[in-house]
Amino acid sequence: MALWHADIDAQAPAAGARLHVFSDHQVVRVLTADQLSIETPAGQRLAALVLDRTGDRLTLSLFDGASISLSIIADSSLSKQPEKEFSGQLWIVN
Repeated sequence: MALWHADIDAQAPAAGARLHVFSDHQVVRVLTADQLSIETPAGQRLAALVLDRTGDRLTLSLFDGASISLSIIADSSLSKQPEKEFSGQLWIVN
């Protein structure tokens, strides 16, 4: 289980919102049972638990009880570029 930091480009994780999970010290690999600390544009933080990670699909449970599904858009963790300072995955809310 890992704790990941993320930004979302909307106030709430609604359809079409983009979620960027990133790290500057390890390769990002979001897995089932990981936790996310998600920051909104206004600075509000949302806490989420990864219920399921299967392939390019992710299901999150927010700590208010809501469940959201996401699909991966980009995965820089698959890149073999050592000059990159950050690792990350970009997801879109379905």
